[in-house]
Amino acid sequence: MSSFPRRPLRGAFTLVELLVVIAIIGVLVALLLPAVQSAREAARRSQCLNHLKQFALGCHNFENTRGHMPKGSYVTGTFPEGGGVSWMFVVLGYIEQGSLYEQVVSTGSLNNAVTRGVLPATVKIIRCPSDVFEKSNYKHSNYVGSTGPTCNNPPAGCPAPFQLHCNGQIGSGTTIPPALDPATHPGYEPSMSYGSTTVTKDTRGMFARGGALIRLADVTDGTSNTLFLGETLPEVFEPMRYASTFGWPGGSNHIAQGQTIQPINWKIDRMVNPPPAFVSCGCDPNTNPSGDKARCIMNWAVTWGFKSNHPSGTNFTMVDGSVRFISENIEHRTYQHLGCRDDGIAVSAP
Repeated sequence: MSSFPRRPLRGAFTLVELLVVIAIIGVLVALLLPAVQSAREAARRSQCLNHLKQFALGCHNFENTRGHMPKGSYVTGTFPEGGGVSWMFVVLGYIEQGSLYEQVVSTGSLNNAVTRGVLPATVKIIRCPSDVFEKSNYKHSNYVGSTGPTCNNPPAGCPAPFQLHCNGQIGSGTTIPPALDPATHPGYEPSMSYGSTTVTKDTRGMFARGGALIRLADVTDGTSNTLFLGETLPEVFEPMRYASTFGWPGGSNHIAQGQTIQPINWKIDRMVNPPPAFVSCGCDPNTNPSGDKARCIMNWAVTWGFKSNHPSGTNFTMVDGSVRFISENIEHRTYQHLGCRDDGIAVSAP
């Protein structure tokens, strides 16, 4: 019988070799994971911009029919363009979300829609995919209309560190505060606090919670130079965290209160969930863990700015319907001029 030389058998991997392989795999995963997360966030940000674009187009479709932009709130008038509805609800009838709009309209009022279980309700374009806070709470929206550099008198006992950017002194209640002399930013006068007015000249941006009517002709700084819609985060935006019965279909603060006097992505302290009852300037360790009342959700003078979960900035649409991602580091004067529609100082979005 012939014999053949046998190859020596290869032993199993040693423990050291296995550890080396595991370490290499770990390094590769660590290198790839940020790239994957970045790609996913880029996709979410793009989808969010698309949502804003759809709302902007809906507003323009409305304007083509009515001759003016949707009002921030329909305090007066006949339902469905009255009865306390919001600009967002009205615009649903002018984009591809007419089904919910028609369901609500068929009930005769927002109150009836709640009683019959039609509201609260949501549609996909109302939430940004980068924000997962209370996704099942259909009162929330991630998008608000821009009121520009609107004055915001604080609740008693709380500071208003950004009031100077509306060119007004710190006042109280629903008033136009006395003007600063000299003005912080040239070109515009102090406005009615909170946007609680039907008088167009007493507003600065494209929406006002009081229902002031704003036309494209009022945008004298140019539609490509004026902010229109932007993002917010319901978790740290007082009017949404403490939402009305209707949520986003209702007017007033809920989605008509995006101010530019606060910096983009100004940090507000997070609270427990469910939150304690709302109390004006009720800043305590539960609602304001940092102890800084300029970070307290109970202080509406600091919570009504634009913010998002996107790294380093927030998505906006301009009045012409174009979309922008604007850095949280934007020069604050430029930001105010972008927010004001008629200050005579036309600046371009960076």
